[in-house]
Amino acid sequence: MYKCVEIIPPLHRTMNTKLGVLLVWVVLGVLFAYYLYTPFPDNAKHPIKQRFSRAAVRLMHDIAMVGSGLGLGSEVNITRRVSELNTLLSREPNDGTLEVEESVFDGVPVRVYTPKSLQTKASPALVNIHGGGWAYLDIDGYDAFCQRVAKHANIVVVAIDYRRAPEYPFPVPLDDCVTALKYFMKYAQKFNVDPERIGLTGDSAGGNLAMATALRLQKESTPQLKLLSLMYPTLQAFDLNLPSYLAHPNRWSTSFCMKDTLIHCMQLYAFGHEPLTSAMVDNTHISQEDRIKYSKFINLDMLPSKYRAKHTPKASSTPRAGTEVDTGVFLDPFFSPLLASDEALRRLPPVYLMTADIDALRDDGFLLASRLRSLGRDLDHQHMEGLEHGFVLFFYYESALEYIENYSSYLKAKL
Repeated sequence: MYKCVEIIPPLHRTMNTKLGVLLVWVVLGVLFAYYLYTPFPDNAKHPIKQRFSRAAVRLMHDIAMVGSGLGLGSEVNITRRVSELNTLLSREPNDGTLEVEESVFDGVPVRVYTPKSLQTKASPALVNIHGGGWAYLDIDGYDAFCQRVAKHANIVVVAIDYRRAPEYPFPVPLDDCVTALKYFMKYAQKFNVDPERIGLTGDSAGGNLAMATALRLQKESTPQLKLLSLMYPTLQAFDLNLPSYLAHPNRWSTSFCMKDTLIHCMQLYAFGHEPLTSAMVDNTHISQEDRIKYSKFINLDMLPSKYRAKHTPKASSTPRAGTEVDTGVFLDPFFSPLLASDEALRRLPPVYLMTADIDALRDDGFLLASRLRSLGRDLDHQHMEGLEHGFVLFFYYESALEYIENYSSYLKAKL
């Protein structure tokens, strides 16, 4: 008796296999579409690349959320690890035109970029405070940015590696920035830098720290900054229902800098944890009395008419049950620089401000611009239409490369 060996599988088994493969591809396609779907506006500069950027950030957020749920670590630490992988992929090797030195300024780690082409005479310098919501990213994530600025502007660039929230909440990151900058200004000549030609810059949360640092320096008997440069800065936690916040409320927003992410980061910076999420989402974390007191600093009438929208912020005169934290930190000008007095703003060095069109923080910048102009301050405001928060680090955007070149030319002229 010969046993019959089945060589060709039955039709139903073949069909099941094909259906299974098809189902897998359909699921993958749905997931891919889910991450890529972002309704960028018609004026988006690089719509395809911008959708991929947004998808990458959404994926990073989901990995951190799932990993935290599985007990692999906190969302903050998992996000940091994932962003470090992105940093490794985006770092640029030193082409030999820069001297890059790791150093410590009065206890604060820094990285100093010095163009080899600089002459022996003292040169200008730019101190960079990195962004990342006070909790994420680091100087490695800004290494390529600092290299490019140092080369294009032919200046010394110093990157401050401040301690981050939530392990080190306010005012520790700010204290580190103030300490490092004061040290550098005092010993600038050791780095062949003219102490009277030092600028300070920061983007996003780094812009917050940069402006707060400039405000703190007003009380110090140190040389004054030549320039304060702010790129799409976070400037207040007072009113979270500004039109740009309402336009970008959550993870489905076009900008990956959105209201719920800002609320998350603001609380980590303020308290080291998140006790006021519900109140901040409802914009009831500031009392009615304080809203009236500070409304002169944050007023919709200061915004361009095209950005104004129906705006009826709610306010509660009593704290919510179970949230016994000091919300006064949100009124501190060193936490919310937009609440600084007119006198303090008058004493700032000349300000360069860049705002992005697709950004929950857009209105923070326009409010600062309006206040500075009303005070007769020296201001250069550049608004980037069709670009999102964080685009300066996206070197695969032609706009990012062009911006860095133009910004570097500006620094050469102003420092």
